[in-house]
Amino acid sequence: MRNKIFVTGLIFIVLISFTGTAAAINMKFHGNMWQTIGYTDFASTLQSGHKSGKTDFFSYNNQLNLEGDKKGYDFLDKRENISTFFGLTKARLRFEATTDDGLAKFVYGLEVGTINWGDNDKKFGLSGDGVNQETRFVYLQLAIPKLGDNQLIRAGLQPTKINHWVWTETAAGLTWHGKNDKAKWMAGWYRGDEDLANGNGDNDNYYVAKIEGNILSDLTLGFFAVWADLGNNEIEAYSWESDLSTKTDERDYDAQYYYLGTTGNFDNGNFFGNSDFIYQGGDIEFKNNTVLPSPRDLDREAWLGNLTLGYKFNNKFKLYSNILYVSGDDDPNDDKAENFDSIDVDVKVGIIFFKDSLLASCDRYISDAPYLQDKGLINYALTGEYKIDQKHHIRGAVRYLQTAKDLERRNEKENDLGTEFDIWYTYKYNKYVKVKAECGYLLAGNGADLLTASDDGGDVIKIGAGVQFKF
Repeated sequence: MRNKIFVTGLIFIVLISFTGTAAAINMKFHGNMWQTIGYTDFASTLQSGHKSGKTDFFSYNNQLNLEGDKKGYDFLDKRENISTFFGLTKARLRFEATTDDGLAKFVYGLEVGTINWGDNDKKFGLSGDGVNQETRFVYLQLAIPKLGDNQLIRAGLQPTKINHWVWTETAAGLTWHGKNDKAKWMAGWYRGDEDLANGNGDNDNYYVAKIEGNILSDLTLGFFAVWADLGNNEIEAYSWESDLSTKTDERDYDAQYYYLGTTGNFDNGNFFGNSDFIYQGGDIEFKNNTVLPSPRDLDREAWLGNLTLGYKFNNKFKLYSNILYVSGDDDPNDDKAENFDSIDVDVKVGIIFFKDSLLASCDRYISDAPYLQDKGLINYALTGEYKIDQKHHIRGAVRYLQTAKDLERRNEKENDLGTEFDIWYTYKYNKYVKVKAECGYLLAGNGADLLTASDDGGDVIKIGAGVQFKF
C-alpha cells in the first residue's frame, strides 16, 4: 500500500507542478508491459542462475570463483520441479520532462520486475497489493550548445549501451555524447557496485569511450574501450575436485580489466552482416591469502569474435548465418584467466540457454552472458525470417552449441551442448500491441549432461506465449 501511495503522490505532484506551464515543459510517458505464460520440462532453466552483472568467473588453485552465481553447474536440474507451467507479469513505465528549448531533460523510470503469478512473497497471489517496484532510470540530460550541435551530458542512473557482448545494462555515472553527419561518440565514467555502509566508496570504477561512423554509404565501423578498476571483491570458491558442492575458499581480490573492441555493420540492400572482435585483458590480485597454497595473481587474457552474414531475397524473406566464439579457460591451476567475462549484458543466442525469447524478456533464462561459467561458448547458427504480411512475422533458427573448453565433471570431459531448434511467431495486433508465441527444443549433447546434478539429463523444451504492450 505504501508503494501505491508513493507512486500516486508522485504523479499528482508532477501534474500539479506542470499545470499552466505546458509551454515551458513537454511531458512524455512511455511504457512496456509483458503478460506471458510458458512451459518447460526443466524448471531450473528459469531461475536466471547465471547473471553477468553479479559474476566474475575465474579458476585458480583448482578452484572456481562462483560469487553471485545461483545454480553452480546445475542449470539442467531435474531434481527440482521436473516440469512447470507458469504465468508471468513484467512492466516498465518511463517519464520524460523536456524544457521547451530542448536544453534539459528529466528521465525517471519505474519497473515491476518479472513476477510469477501466485507468488505470495511478491504479493501476486490472492488479494495482491505488494511492494514490488524498482527504479530503472533516473538521470538528467543537458544539451551543451557551446560544444556544438548534438552535444549532451547525462548524469545519474542511465543506459550504457557500450556493446551487445560487453555492457548494455543500466549504471550510474556521468557521460558525454555527441554526433554529426558522419559519426557519433561517447565517453564517460560509471560507478559500479559499492558497499556504502561507511559513506561514499571509491572501489568500482568504469571509464569508457566509444565512436562509430560511416566509412562507406553501406558500411559502419566502430571502436570502443573500457577500463574497469574493481576493488574489494569477495570470492566464493568451489573446488573442481569436490564437484562444485563444497565451498573451499574465502578471500578478497582486486581486479583491473580492460576491453578493446571493434565492430562493423554492412547492408547494401541485399547482402548484410555485422561483426565484433573484442579483447579482454588485465589482472586479478588476491588478498587475505590465509589458505595454503597461496594463489598466484592471475592475468586476464580473453577474447570474443562474432560474425553474421546474410542475404535478403526480397522484402519478405531473409536468411543469415552466425558464428560466435567466446574464449574459455582450460587450466584451473595456471596463472592465466583465459575466459571472456562480460560486465552486464542480455545476449541473444537462442531460447534454451540465453535471452532471445519472450520468456527471457521476462527474466526467465539460464545465462544472460555469452558463456557458461569459465568455459566460454561456440555457436553456429542459421536463421530465416519471413514476413507473411503486415501483421504476421515468423522466424526460425537451428544452431549447434559447444563450450569453447571442455566442461569437467564426474571424471568426464565434454563440450557438446547439443543442437537447438527455435521458432518465433509475432502477430501485430495494432500499433502498440504484439501477440507472440515461441518454442525452443534442445537435442542435448554429452556436454549438456554435465550441467545436471547427476546423470538424469536429457532433451529440453521451452514454450512461451504472451502479449507485449509498448508505447
